[in-house]
Amino acid sequence: MNKEVEIELKRLESQETQIFKLAKRMHKKGTFHLDFLANAVLNRSLHLIFGFTHLIRDENYIAASHLVRCHLDNILRFSAAWLVENPHEFARQIMKGTQVDKLKDRNGKKLKDWYLCEILNKEYPWITNVYKTSSDFIHLSHKHIFTSSILKDKNNALIEFRISKKDNYVPDESRIEAIKCMIEITNILFDYIKNWIWTKDNPGKPRQ
Repeated sequence: MNKEVEIELKRLESQETQIFKLAKRMHKKGTFHLDFLANAVLNRSLHLIFGFTHLIRDENYIAASHLVRCHLDNILRFSAAWLVENPHEFARQIMKGTQVDKLKDRNGKKLKDWYLCEILNKEYPWITNVYKTSSDFIHLSHKHIFTSSILKDKNNALIEFRISKKDNYVPDESRIEAIKCMIEITNILFDYIKNWIWTKDNPGKPRQ
């Protein structure tokens, strides 16, 4: 892997500091049901980030790509709290074990992943593409074929196959793209957490 991969990994890991800072600010003024959900999202994000960086450094891009989808799942489902009539009741239902896609937004629409993705994509136009691409790694697909084989000679139809614990046919560009996705997903999460902190600090005031 080239130096740029490690530089981007360090950028991603540096977000740990912001996670802890926001968590401390969030817990300063009382505890609501939404705080439990927000805390879980921050905690899960930290685990996913460092699991991801470990796998990338270990040249295990296939497993690391799964975590991009899990990290995206964090903001998709957490963002649903801004779509429902009562965010705290939403969080309480999740604490009880209710599946998010069984709940509805304030307009009566079920909070399916594709719907949440569609809503979030309006503000972040790259979300849908990342959702589809990362989902391809969750389910067996063409992505796994092309990370385990390569066309060596097109004219003679010579194909090379490998079974290995290390990446063999993954370019650094793909690793960097995945890392940048993790960074941007975390930044969106920070925006939602900051929004919730502002709401706690300014009870009853509409957000400008």
